[in-house]
Formats: sequence, structure tokens, C-alpha cells
Amino acid sequence: MATCTFDQLLYALRVSVEAANEALRRRRLMHYAASDAGDRALHVDVPRDSAFDAPLESVVIPLNWFRDPHVPLVTELSVEFDCRLRYERGSTGTGGLVIDLSPSRRTWFRRRALHRMRVAFRASDAWQPDVSIDGRVVPLPLAGNG
Repeated sequence: MATCTFDQLLYALRVSVEAANEALRRRRLMHYAASDAGDRALHVDVPRDSAFDAPLESVVIPLNWFRDPHVPLVTELSVEFDCRLRYERGSTGTGGLVIDLSPSRRTWFRRRALHRMRVAFRASDAWQPDVSIDGRVVPLPLAGNG
């Protein structure tokens, strides 16, 4: 992906982080369910009392007792990269910000300035993007607010 619109980039990153979170949850639940199988247990012989020749009693401990029941989650995705920004007007009259990630050409006199863009998504913010360009925060409307 060398060139895309700003909206496409934010959408693709959000879909990716939500998919990663869901894949982690599914994988953890799959491993947890697999450890419930009866043949996957720790078998230990424990003496019944403190005597040297005490009879042994077999104890079976399911492996899932050793596993943390919590499901790990993705809490943040942060991407930082250099890019060129330009505004393009479409054929319908609507325009949009285009992010160019292609490498710079050798012609120094035509080269546009590179900007450092950082996009972060946090689960605590309901996966709303936090965008900064060259260290300055870019205010974005919340999704669904127009």
C-alpha cells in the first residue's frame, strides 16, 4: 500500500486491531477448552500419612487448574511512519486527504516535505483513533457523530 486516503488508513488499522483482539480471544478459549480433556491431567501419588512406608493415594489434577482463566486482550495498537500528505478532490466534488507512503524520488528540488504521522488505538477509548502529525494532535470527530 503506497497511497491511500486517510479514512481508508484509519479504517484498516481499526479493523486490524479488532481482528487481532478477537483472534487472541478465540485462541485462548480454544486452548482453555482443549485442556479440559480428561486425558490431559497431572497424575500424582501422594502418601496418606507421614510414615516411611505409608500407602500412596493417586491424585489427579486437571491441567486447566494451572491456567489463568483470564483472556488476554489487545489494549493498544500504535503505528508511526513518515509520509507525504496531499488533498485531492474527487470527480463527485468531494475531496479527501491522501497519504503517500511511497519512497521519495531522487529529485531534490521537487521533493515534498515528509511528515511523521502517529496513529494509536486504545481499547480504553473504544478504539477511537488518536492521530498526531509531526507531534501535534489532530482532533477528529468521534465515529458516528456526523
